[in-house]
Amino acid sequence: MRWVFTVFLAGTATLPGTAGAQAAADTLPERVVERTYDAVNRCDAAAYGSFFAPVHYHSIMVDTTRVATRQSRDGVIRDLPHWCKSPKVRFKMIRRIVLGPYVVDEQDVIEQGAAHLDIFEVRKGKIVHEWESDLFPAGARSRP
Repeated sequence: MRWVFTVFLAGTATLPGTAGAQAAADTLPERVVERTYDAVNRCDAAAYGSFFAPVHYHSIMVDTTRVATRQSRDGVIRDLPHWCKSPKVRFKMIRRIVLGPYVVDEQDVIEQGAAHLDIFEVRKGKIVHEWESDLFPAGARSRP
């Protein structure tokens, strides 16, 4: 009986480490960004907001004179319905580059026949900074 109890304790002691490994895999920057776009494509505001830090920064790459704006997670959730209006905006991956906490995505904006560039900085499983480009023609080698 004592042997069975010891084996049980040894088995349960390894469970948190295994669960932690799964949680760590879910915080990989590319996985966080992938799930963020999945939430946008589903128009799931709660899931979308869950991938952002409570306060994060947003920059628009079109105008280099503007400084990054601070946004709250609630603000991000409030903005999502704008993307879900008719015609709904959906994103499809064209290419991705991952370098440490940075994810650079070129996305096809399906309904608009254009492409979009996004750069995310992901720390501890949350997006802390997003740089976003204006739309440019799909298939273009570089922005016009």
